[in-house]
Amino acid sequence: MKLKDFSALCFDMDFTLVNYSLKNFLPMVYDVTAQFLVEKKGYPKSLQHRDEADLKLIRQGLLLDKMTHHIIDVTSSGDIISAHDGKRFLSDDKISAIYPDKRWPYFDSYYKRFECDAEYPSYNDTPYFFFDSSFVSPVIPLIFKHMQTLSSSDPDYGEKCLTFYKDMLESFGFNFNPENYKARKGLFFPEMIKNTDLYIKKASPKLKDRLKELRDKGTKLVVITASHVDYTELLMTYAYGSDWRNYFDVVCCRARKPGFFTSSPHSRPFYQWHDKDETVGIECIRELKSDETFLEGHWTLVDKWIKCHAEKPGRVAYVGDSFKSDIVPTKLFSSWDLFAIVLEGKKYLREEREAEFNHVNKKPHLATSELEGWGSFFGSFEQRTMTAGKLIAHADITMSDIETLASLELDENFESGCFYDFDPY
Repeated sequence: MKLKDFSALCFDMDFTLVNYSLKNFLPMVYDVTAQFLVEKKGYPKSLQHRDEADLKLIRQGLLLDKMTHHIIDVTSSGDIISAHDGKRFLSDDKISAIYPDKRWPYFDSYYKRFECDAEYPSYNDTPYFFFDSSFVSPVIPLIFKHMQTLSSSDPDYGEKCLTFYKDMLESFGFNFNPENYKARKGLFFPEMIKNTDLYIKKASPKLKDRLKELRDKGTKLVVITASHVDYTELLMTYAYGSDWRNYFDVVCCRARKPGFFTSSPHSRPFYQWHDKDETVGIECIRELKSDETFLEGHWTLVDKWIKCHAEKPGRVAYVGDSFKSDIVPTKLFSSWDLFAIVLEGKKYLREEREAEFNHVNKKPHLATSELEGWGSFFGSFEQRTMTAGKLIAHADITMSDIETLASLELDENFESGCFYDFDPY
């Protein structure tokens, strides 16, 4: 597989085309969530006090078990690697006492729904919550702080935890609802607008040159993001410059993934975007046009546009970071290849790439010391995490950063399923 073999590359935006500064972003998400819970829901102000120990508990790929009120990390076969009860990590014996054979009882039904459902199950439909992204994982220490204010012997302990989870979910809507950007509502968007430079990294000249080179050589480049046009404009302008649209052939906003991939194409038309008015219901279209911006839609219409306008025959790849919205649905519901972006890979960067590097079975250079707390996002070679298992099953290539795309030579061979610039095992 070679980069030059692709007739088109489609990109997610958040944490893919646009790199966030996690050292600033994760604490900010914690802060705006805690502020909502204190000011809108009446929780104690102690939730707003955080330290480095709290931030170390943040990690993607974990699961909240709403029945036992533990946050757990599980393997790709459903065994529990570690569990936290809000106060401490549990010993293997305590995990076994709660979960016989250290197996998570909902794994089979969860995995089946995750892999097969046309729409990702809602929070209220399931006894668990998946911390899929850096937009939601910062609430993990907040959950623990709330649990520490309760007594486990309180007969209402479980109900109080469930109420907190629902309030936590309400905070996501309050802060992250895309409609809030234009109205400057919530706490998240006003902060992002005011201090964009704190949370967003500028794309390197090398990456911008690579995108321009790809487009000049006939590769179609498409943006497909769940973000609305206004937030997309803010981030892409900061990261790539005011001429950022010149790097791409088509821009698709408010894609409402995973439905962009999983729903029926007849139920997901595109809408023309005009004069920054994102009102849906006018100018429903069935065919895309080059150098324009569209809302919602379905991957099949993008694929049709690519086939009609591609300057060369070849494969199509989608580049994204979210397991729920990008990685799993792209492979299960579309005909596209998948380039996965996994920021946790930066902890396992290879010291240098060899001239004839085949990206298989190479020793990693560990950028960090022995991992504490939850341990590796990827697990071990013998005991891979559920998220690592999904990467191996679905990703054609996994990179730690979109900037890696600039170092992947156009005619360089890479094996399907490889970790390109890092090795966690």
